[in-house]
Amino acid sequence: MTAKKQVPIIEGLFTWPSDKPQLIASRCKKCGTVTFPKAAFCANPSCEKVRENVEQIKLSNKGKLWTWTVQQYAPPAPFRKEPLPFQPYAIGMVDTEEGLRVLGILTSNDNLKIGMTLEMTTGKLYEDAEKEYITWMWKPV
Repeated sequence: MTAKKQVPIIEGLFTWPSDKPQLIASRCKKCGTVTFPKAAFCANPSCEKVRENVEQIKLSNKGKLWTWTVQQYAPPAPFRKEPLPFQPYAIGMVDTEEGLRVLGILTSNDNLKIGMTLEMTTGKLYEDAEKEYITWMWKPV
């Protein structure tokens, strides 16, 4: 049996492949506004909208859990997540060192506490006949 090719769910959201994955964001060189996912222009409404002012950056791969919940029912299509049949999973909002709050699937539903340190990782969201689709996740440290 041949292993399926693993591909990111969307190119350019996180470093892939990587032993230490990081989310890819953008930062305005003029005002310092950081945006995830990366954007072509500064997201600050008071700043200039000039492409040359925006640079790509990698976010810290650690953050603090700001809040979380457990998804108790399968989200509607086109969202897909395995394993099947559906099993509840935790979703958390994480404060990054760059001052962003990033939503993501948590690798565990157990022993979650507001303010705990989480580390970014990757995991399979779902697969089809040829590929496994990988997304970012947060795991307790």
